[in-house]
Amino acid sequence: MEHDVHLVFETASTEDALAQASQKWGVPLDDLKADVVDEGKSFFGLFGKKLKVRVEPQKPLLLLKSRAFLAEAFDLMGLKMTPNLQDNEYMIALDGPDSDIIVGRYGDGLKAMEYLLNLALRSLGDEPRIRLDSGGYRDRRRRSLERLAEASARKVVERGAPLRLEPMLSWERWVIHTTLKDRTDVETQSIGESPDRKVVIMPKLGAAERMESRLVRSSGARARYRR
Repeated sequence: MEHDVHLVFETASTEDALAQASQKWGVPLDDLKADVVDEGKSFFGLFGKKLKVRVEPQKPLLLLKSRAFLAEAFDLMGLKMTPNLQDNEYMIALDGPDSDIIVGRYGDGLKAMEYLLNLALRSLGDEPRIRLDSGGYRDRRRRSLERLAEASARKVVERGAPLRLEPMLSWERWVIHTTLKDRTDVETQSIGESPDRKVVIMPKLGAAERMESRLVRSSGARARYRR
């Protein structure tokens, strides 16, 4: 996570310090704030004062760099889209008339952009992933994943064999795990490496035996009824 991200410059003005920080971080001036921490002194009035200026981002730097990155990418691609920061930390909404182009078929375009954005800007360590949304896609996708999880769990129970789902982003896998975490007949596990990491849904130990027992009891009851 980001902790006390800032730069300190010895310069003639706060404007110059802001310009240097903007160039170094690749974010607009409006996303930065500057504070004079030491006014310094001139040398017998012959030279101007050198200020010591502290510059820091107004929001998490990773978010600001991501917004600037996306805005430049959309401009180069000729897309009428605007990246907007959300109250939800590390979420960026992509708003504009070209939303369908960004999302793509089955969300593939949005997934690819999110993956490339994090690959380009996140450094190694514990920085959080940047999430992208456009036109309410994530909410629709979440509901679809919940239905997929329940339907897949039923198949696993009926067949008594594990089922591998398609590769998913980490938040999509989280939806699958969370949807099925309270079930007593199946369990989930993520396998593989990104971007091919996927969820496997498996019969929970003992679930197959319980299912077989129920089937046996059901068959016996039908046999007695026929007699």
